[in-house]
Order: sequence, then C-alpha cells, then structure tokens
Amino acid sequence: MNVLITTLLVLILAAPVAAADGSEEDKQALRAMARLFEQAVGQRDLKRFQTVLAPEFTGTLVTDEVVNRESIAGFWNWVWGLIGGKGRWEVKIEPDDTLFFGDLAVARGLANDHIVTASGRDYRFKWHWTLVLQKREGQWKAIAGHGSMDPLDNPFIKLEQTWLKLLFGVGGLLVGLIPGVGGTLLLRRRARAT
Repeated sequence: MNVLITTLLVLILAAPVAAADGSEEDKQALRAMARLFEQAVGQRDLKRFQTVLAPEFTGTLVTDEVVNRESIAGFWNWVWGLIGGKGRWEVKIEPDDTLFFGDLAVARGLANDHIVTASGRDYRFKWHWTLVLQKREGQWKAIAGHGSMDPLDNPFIKLEQTWLKLLFGVGGLLVGLIPGVGGTLLLRRRARAT
C-alpha cells in the first residue's frame, strides 16, 4: 500500500512537468492488458495475467485483502471454489483515460463481472479499479493496483440481507410461537383445573 501511495504522490507532484499523452502504441498495449485479464478470468488461467504483474506488484482487492504477484492466486482459487467447477465468470473491462508520466502510467476504470455458479446462482456486479504501471524494457508492468466495490449496493450484500431477513423472520416466528403455544397450553390447563 505504501508503494501505491508513494507512487501516486510522485505522479501528482510531477504531473505538470512530466505529464504526457502516451503514444498510441502505449495505449494499445494497455488495452491488450485489459483483454488479457478478461481472457484469463474467462479461461480460469491466472498465470496468463500474472505475466504482466511486476515481481514487486502489490494490490488491494475488493475484499480488502492485500495481495502480491504470488498470493493473488489464493484469492483467485477462493473465488473459483465458490463458483464451482461448472460455473463461469466473465468480466468486461471499461477503461477510463489513462494518465501517462513518462515511463509511468495510472490507469483506472470499471469492471463489469458476471458470475454464474455451478448451482445456477447468477451475480452481476461492477467494481472500480486503479492500476499503476511502469514501462520496463518496452513492456508495461503493473506495480500496484486497487479494486473497490460499493459496500452496500452489491449482490453479495443483498444475498446476505435476504438470509438475515429469513433467519430473523423464522427466528422471530419461533420466538413468538413458543410463548404463544406455551401460554395457550397453560391457560387450557388452568381452565380444566377450575
């Protein structure tokens, strides 16, 4: 996280001096990285995307987990475990304008995900992403990244809210029935006794 903050501060301070539009070749290379990510997700092949991550890459995921180039595989496997073997996960990257600062770039945008689990559950959600990249030996490498999702308006929170409503609804019904039935039985017993 410190790498991301430091890099962003340097970019902001250097912006008036070093800002550049980026060549069309650079823009195409970054678009190709976005397509590579889409393909890696769809084909369950993280190794394809790990090749564009710098060895020192660090990122913060939508789950608030901080990962590096190797540990991102743990998150990837966890998600696929939830989706299941016959499920599918598609993502469409919508990049915003990228800021170029010589051999550094700050890319950001929106990702539209569509997950269908092996059991048939359908999830559609969006998340925002930011990626700091550096051009090394003619190749762009991601050095830091961040993903964020609306903490209140997303399908996972809505699912949890549905389960909580069901849990508390059924729990409330049971809590209400026990004294109600018990009270009724007690009143009947007293009525018989008199």
